[in-house]
Amino acid sequence: MGRVTNMVNNKQDIELQYYILNDNVYATANLKDYDLSVSTSVYEVIRVFSRVPLFEKEHLNRLETSISLLGFSYSPNVEELQRNIHRLIHLNKVENHNIKIVINNFDKEEPNIFLFFIKSSYPKHELYKTGVKTILYSTQRSNPNAKVVMQQQRQLLNEVITQHNAYEALLVDATNSITEGSRSNVFFVKDNTIVTAPSSDVLVGITRNRVIELCTKHGIAVTEKTINVSFLEEADGLFLTGTSPKILPISAVENRSFRSAENSIIVKLMNAYDELIKDYVNNYITPIH
Repeated sequence: MGRVTNMVNNKQDIELQYYILNDNVYATANLKDYDLSVSTSVYEVIRVFSRVPLFEKEHLNRLETSISLLGFSYSPNVEELQRNIHRLIHLNKVENHNIKIVINNFDKEEPNIFLFFIKSSYPKHELYKTGVKTILYSTQRSNPNAKVVMQQQRQLLNEVITQHNAYEALLVDATNSITEGSRSNVFFVKDNTIVTAPSSDVLVGITRNRVIELCTKHGIAVTEKTINVSFLEEADGLFLTGTSPKILPISAVENRSFRSAENSIIVKLMNAYDELIKDYVNNYITPIH
């Protein structure tokens, strides 16, 4: 049922003073866990950078796609969501933080739409210079393109990642193929080519799409194909992509080490993505309230 990720049921994950529910503003202290977990929930997480919600339209389009993939006919009002995102940024005086949108109660005439800020953790600067450790984790998913809350699996994965002192878990399916990270996409570098799992097998991340566009712009070949675990033996390097980590080199998968942070293609993409964000922020037009 999509990428495994944690539902914000734990109040310590919800941050800052205000949240919005169905166009109304409330104090975060009054947000009840039950309200967020009462039924099937679809969500998006958008990174706010210098008061700008990065790639918000793409996130909101994917939110609508997730709802459709689950068979619901509801279509959220994108312009209203944009206005409420900016209301929440203004109310909470946010510069850099992650905002979460949760939609549930699809059996009602009008579903509930929650917007709130969540505990946000970004990789330290040195990790982009050294890379991060990852582990392999076997799991089978039935609807990888829908971004659906799966609380129990997320909690289990968090425990396993912590036990191994890792940053992320790379998911391995029933065919022994690496598909994606538990909360990220993964790319491999082999010679002068970028290799990643087929779009049909993963939750297509917003950052993933942008990285592929940057590869095309900079003349870097990209191949989508099934990636057996054995490919780790021949890869020159690999990296994660996601809302919070951006492009993050991987230094190890289990006990196998990589010099990904020194790979020229990965370094080039990291710098290009940072420039892309800078341009996006500089050219962003705030919607009218």
